[in-house]
Amino acid sequence: MKSDFKLAIPDLNRIGIVRVSKDFYTEPKRKGTVFFVRSPAGTDRTASLALFPNSNRFTDFSNANYSGDIIGFVAYVKGCNQWQALKELQAYYGLTDSREQDRQEAQRRILLQQQEERRKEERRQAFYRALWEQIDDLKRWAVIYSTAIEKELFEPFSDEWCYCLNEKQKVEYRLDILCAADCREYMRLKPFHEDLPSDRYKWLLDCLAVLAEGGAFTATEEELKKIKAQAVFEVQRKPGVERRCIVEW
Repeated sequence: MKSDFKLAIPDLNRIGIVRVSKDFYTEPKRKGTVFFVRSPAGTDRTASLALFPNSNRFTDFSNANYSGDIIGFVAYVKGCNQWQALKELQAYYGLTDSREQDRQEAQRRILLQQQEERRKEERRQAFYRALWEQIDDLKRWAVIYSTAIEKELFEPFSDEWCYCLNEKQKVEYRLDILCAADCREYMRLKPFHEDLPSDRYKWLLDCLAVLAEGGAFTATEEELKKIKAQAVFEVQRKPGVERRCIVEW
């Protein structure tokens, strides 16, 4: 029996504890290099079970710092013993059959999952990189237009002066969106709020429209579909209902 655990651990570590949480429990919330989910013990109001992707271990800070590896995590959240958890993991990821063909197929699935995770992370980083670059660019143009108006580089109400005024207003409007300056439109920007819907996904859609207009970043149809679905879900979600987050930005 011990050999079964030893043989399974390397494959499970390649899959990763974050992916296992998504498949067997719930979508984790990233905080820096650590991910968090709610404790299955049901004693925490906020997510306090930490997932450490570098070591593929977990710690439940709300339950006497209970910790373990991937198999222990599944056993903990499923309420079963570790042998049952191992069998569920092996069956789900195709690790039960020792035949070379099946093992190669399992490795292929793991590789595809890892590639998809990297692709998603690259898209997330590209979005935020474009966001900050666009903010810097808009701030620069805001200064240019404001200087032209304040120093009367053009005769007031001339075509040039009116152009600078109009462009300044457009720039400030876009900056308000990208910086979430309008507190009435974007009151709650955390991905999840306990008792109220999140405005983060409406903000994301507005940001993507501004970035696409400026040619800085274009979301795919699949990405837009997921963000729109999450935005609708947040509007319709009743207070206290468990989160359902399919957007990782």
